[in-house]
Amino acid sequence: MVNHKRVAGGSSAYPYAVFTVPDEDSAYELTQILEKIDTSDRNWLRSTAVTTTWSFRSHREPTVFSRDLPFLAPAYDMPVAGLNTLPAKSGIKVGLSVEGHAGYTPGAITAATLSYSYDGGATWVQAPAQQRNGKWSAVLDHSGATGKQVTTRATFTDANGNAVTQTITRAYDVR
Repeated sequence: MVNHKRVAGGSSAYPYAVFTVPDEDSAYELTQILEKIDTSDRNWLRSTAVTTTWSFRSHREPTVFSRDLPFLAPAYDMPVAGLNTLPAKSGIKVGLSVEGHAGYTPGAITAATLSYSYDGGATWVQAPAQQRNGKWSAVLDHSGATGKQVTTRATFTDANGNAVTQTITRAYDVR
C-alpha cells in the first residue's frame, strides 16, 4: 500500500502520522491516498484505491498539548454479496453514516451524497439520497450494468461544519 497524507505542508508514506496544525483558527484539509500495489490475487480486486479528504476547522487551545482532529469516517451499509458484488437491478438501498475519529463525536449529518461511476470516475451518476428519522440512505440503479466495475464517491457534512469526501476505486462489481 502507498499512503500519502498532507496537512499544513506535512506528509507521510505510512498510514499514520502526527502533524502540526498552525495555531490560528482556520479551515484545513487533509487528504489520504491508499493504493493496492499488487492485485494479482482475485481477493484483492476490489477497492484498489481509496482517496479520502477531510475538511475541518482547528485552532490552538493553550491548555491542550495534543488533541485528535474532528475527522468523519464514512460507513456504508451496502448489501454486497461475496467478493463485493451487487445485482444489475434498480432500487438497491445503501445506508450512509459516519463515525468520529478517536475522541471526536460527530454532529448530526446535515448532508450526504453517494455517486457512482462505471468508467473510473470520468463520469458520475448521483444516487438519490434522503434522510429519514435521522438516518441517511441512497438508492442505486444498476439496471443493465452487468459486468461493470463501480467506483463510488461519497460526501458527508456534520452539524459542526466538518466534512469528508471519499472516492473508492472499484468499490464493487455489478453481477
